[in-house]
Amino acid sequence: MRSEGIALVATLALMVLIGLLVFSTFFRTQIELWVTRNDTTSVQAFYAAEAGLQKYKAVLFQQYVWREQQGQTGGGSGCFTSLVTGLDLDRNGNLLTFVNNQITLATNEVVVDADNRPIGRYTVTLYRDANDGQLFTLVSQGTSGGAKATVQATVRLSNTGYLEQAIFAGTGQANKWLNGGATIRGGIYIVGSPSNPNQTVIDANGNFELLNWYNLSSYSSIAARVDTAYRQANDLCASLRVQYGKISVGGSTRLGEPSNKLKGVFVGRGGQDITGQNVDVCQNNKGVCTEAMGPFDLANPPAFPTLDARLNSEACKNYSTWRACLQDRAALRIQRVGNTVSLAYPLSVTLDASCFNAINNSGVLTLDKSTVDCTYTRLDGSRGGFKYTYASNQGLLEIYGDVVLEGLNVVFNQPTEYKALSGSQKNATFAVLAKNNQGGSVDLNGNLLPQTNHGLFPNHTLGLVAEDDIYQRGQYVMAPVYAGGTFRVVKDNVLFGSVISNEFCTTSAGNQTNCNAGQKAEVVYIRIPQENRPVLLPAIRGGTPVFQILSYERR
Repeated sequence: MRSEGIALVATLALMVLIGLLVFSTFFRTQIELWVTRNDTTSVQAFYAAEAGLQKYKAVLFQQYVWREQQGQTGGGSGCFTSLVTGLDLDRNGNLLTFVNNQITLATNEVVVDADNRPIGRYTVTLYRDANDGQLFTLVSQGTSGGAKATVQATVRLSNTGYLEQAIFAGTGQANKWLNGGATIRGGIYIVGSPSNPNQTVIDANGNFELLNWYNLSSYSSIAARVDTAYRQANDLCASLRVQYGKISVGGSTRLGEPSNKLKGVFVGRGGQDITGQNVDVCQNNKGVCTEAMGPFDLANPPAFPTLDARLNSEACKNYSTWRACLQDRAALRIQRVGNTVSLAYPLSVTLDASCFNAINNSGVLTLDKSTVDCTYTRLDGSRGGFKYTYASNQGLLEIYGDVVLEGLNVVFNQPTEYKALSGSQKNATFAVLAKNNQGGSVDLNGNLLPQTNHGLFPNHTLGLVAEDDIYQRGQYVMAPVYAGGTFRVVKDNVLFGSVISNEFCTTSAGNQTNCNAGQKAEVVYIRIPQENRPVLLPAIRGGTPVFQILSYERR
């Protein structure tokens, strides 16, 4: 073979080899570019999804706060928030409602980079838990090029406001009266004493119960006075929160049940402040049965409301104190200074003689078997004030607008029904305030229940405010109550509604002024919708919204 032929073959072979090397390098580079591009678009798709999730997490929280401030709650008796009915994203009254428990919040919204170039899109869907109105799941799907990514977060939205608890107690609860045989159906919030965080505020070693449900069929004659939507609640979103202090769990105490756990037990500094032989027991109907347990969890907790502090409610936000709000907005205001009782508002009317005759020399207004008429007629023909009548072993208290009595104590001596009306709303506040160290207490010696012909609880509500003490000797009371001092409830009696008091305690039968933790008494939390709450109670915007991320998932 000639040398020229061999050289040609070798040259061709070399060129083929070089071509293969070039092609393989090019192909490898293309693959790397494709992989890089895929990685880039995958990352961009993920961050697009994350952008949608973060945006609408913020929107969800802001919407919740706004809806709570507007008093637009919706929902029913159990575990829910104001968002359970839908979202008003533009805040113009146009509500996006849930269809099959879901709402599409965004469809293919664009995500841009720092140079305002589109790099991806996202679609966000909000899912509502069918059984728990406080649980929501946001699912955000991001796309970029042909890549897709999905992220989701499940959150709990709740309110720690004063009337969101069965009992909201202040520093006076730094004792041990929430123990013994008491049964509380609904949440408990205790401020405790900041100067003594080592004090045990609940030392439960008896049959104390904190439960997450109620069924009014077990209370004689009570269910008929309550709207059907509120006669049973299987999930009250009950939690136990103690800002300052400790709890100890022993005996047959049960905080929640294995089949119906509390949403949380958040006490003081956490584990060191939650002690007792049954802390880790959740069986045989005793111990701590909760979905979460740890230290007090609120960064901006609500303080115990006092009359001489500003009340952060829609009705009172423009007043320097809650007391000033009550005094200025009252439809009727009567005050006692020394031994002189006079009409402080309205000054232009004359009340029936029975109004002042009912107040004895000791400054006590006793509602018993005699008529007490403290009403008047406004220029528009509507009534203001209150009237008490008695017939057939039953008292009737009619309240027209909010009533403020200063320097007096009030005693309900008979079983009494109330009829509350403020304009078109079937609610009112009956406030008993101290003046010059006189008065400010209410004794309930008989039942206090809504008159069903006028409306059913909680859509028909009378709120009780006492600057000092409220003493419940009657078997059944159905109302939200505030006691700046102590709320006492006698053995075997039940409060339906909620209690705000500096101190909550139970007593044995009789005219007891002491507290006895061993007594059986109950508080059954029946939530009053914002729109039906007496406006002069510390109801609206009274708490710290809880936005709790329960889970986060990337897929």
